[in-house]
Amino acid sequence: MQPALAAPLDAPPPLSPWQRLHQRLMPDYNRKATAYWWSVVLLGAAVLAFSVHQLAAMAMATWLQVIVASVLAMVAGLVPVRIPRTNNSFTAGEIFIFLLLLLSGPEAAAVASACEALVGSWRTSKRWTSRIASPAMAALAMFSAGSLLQAALQTLQRHGLAHDGLLLLGAILFALGYFLLNTLLVTMVPRLKRNEPLNLRVFVDSFGWLGIAYAGNASVASFLYFSFRQSGIVVVVAAVPIIVILLTTGHWFFRREEAEEAVRKAREQQAAQRQLLENARHAGMAEIATNVLHNVGNVLNSVNVSTELIATRVRESEAAGLARAVQLIEQNNDRLGEYLTNDARGRMLPLYLKQLAQALEEERAAIAAELEALTKNVRHIKQIVTTQQAYAGASSLVEPVQIVELIEDALRIDNGALAGRDVALVREFEAVPSLLLDKHRVLLILVNLIANARHAMQRLPEAAHRLTLRVQVADERTLQVIVADTGEGIAAEHLTKIFAHGFTTKKDGHGFGLHSCVLAAREMGGKLCADSAGPGHGATFTLELPLELQPS
Repeated sequence: MQPALAAPLDAPPPLSPWQRLHQRLMPDYNRKATAYWWSVVLLGAAVLAFSVHQLAAMAMATWLQVIVASVLAMVAGLVPVRIPRTNNSFTAGEIFIFLLLLLSGPEAAAVASACEALVGSWRTSKRWTSRIASPAMAALAMFSAGSLLQAALQTLQRHGLAHDGLLLLGAILFALGYFLLNTLLVTMVPRLKRNEPLNLRVFVDSFGWLGIAYAGNASVASFLYFSFRQSGIVVVVAAVPIIVILLTTGHWFFRREEAEEAVRKAREQQAAQRQLLENARHAGMAEIATNVLHNVGNVLNSVNVSTELIATRVRESEAAGLARAVQLIEQNNDRLGEYLTNDARGRMLPLYLKQLAQALEEERAAIAAELEALTKNVRHIKQIVTTQQAYAGASSLVEPVQIVELIEDALRIDNGALAGRDVALVREFEAVPSLLLDKHRVLLILVNLIANARHAMQRLPEAAHRLTLRVQVADERTLQVIVADTGEGIAAEHLTKIFAHGFTTKKDGHGFGLHSCVLAAREMGGKLCADSAGPGHGATFTLELPLELQPS
């Protein structure tokens, strides 16, 4: 019999039912938000249970009022009226709920308010946390504000101060209190999740019009209540279809306004996107031109050194000694044999000429070497400029391209900056035939990615770095060009916004390069993505392009 295998020491303990429920319902909730949510839900459930218990002892007419008002509120919740220039909306349901409050008390209104909130949350949210909490919050807010209104009206009645004007004022104040309490209860959850304090100015700017709408609904409910006391239920029944028609008309009117506004914003966004793309294209071309000028400048430094060395050699040339030797020979031309044989200076002249010949040969070799280096550097400048000119005026045309040659062009543009640095260049190229690509856009992307990799590695100068360029066919429809570096890496929170317009982690960066690259890749039907294990672990950028072979 074999012994049972022990569980790994580092295996996480099994989750309790409570923890599984938390992960399923509220994975993004912190401790404060979770405690608040459960507190409000349990308190709201207690309010609803108490309200139902109180209603159970009331007459059937009261129950009929609660059912009718709740149904009307739920139906009205399906056709909200959007408040212009805001993200908020209101429904006619509050009119029937406020009227129910005046007729039957806060318990009845709390039940109806929970029913309306259930419909609203089901319509606007897919999260069960919202669908559960919204009715509880609405019942809690309605019961609290309604109880205060009921207590205030009873106090006025005991002192003989009951008046319709005071009732209307009290209903408006109640509506504002209900709106304030309910809105605070609802907005507390996201603020607790983000650990944000309440900003009163932002709160008023966001929900001020909604409070006015609640006050208007309370006013309508009050007038319906006054009419009910004088003429009975007939006036209320007659007013219901009028209210429904008016609010339905308002709903569809504002829906049409929203649709027109959405179309207008879409057009403005498209125009802005086109302008942004054009700006990004110019910025990308400026990036290429900057790299070209930088690399030409590096080569010109070498050209300047070579020309200075050649000029110095020419100024200090030993050719002047040859001229002096020739002058001595001319001065003693009539007795040259005697001069070279018997004269002390003449006897030294052949040895001097021999040494001079050696010095001139060394001088010639040095100048020739510098001229060769100068010629090579000038040819390098011409090659960089020629490569740039080949793409500077290119339009968005798809043409047969060898992707490896395009990568070599990008390296040639950035080669001056890579030269002389401790960077190992690794090429991993699969055999890929000619492809139909937009040469200008692909080059723009490659130059940006190589330059960014170089900058990332320069920020960690103490390490020996490696730049890997890989070309591979991911599947029968996708070509991948991968640029991987061993530089400073990318933080996890930056991976989601590194391609955003204007975002940069460089002190002197402008945030155009990668944004223009991702737009260019998207225009070609491809995509550009980034991956990094974190700071200090390098980064990998993958360009995916449609694999369109050149027709044979």
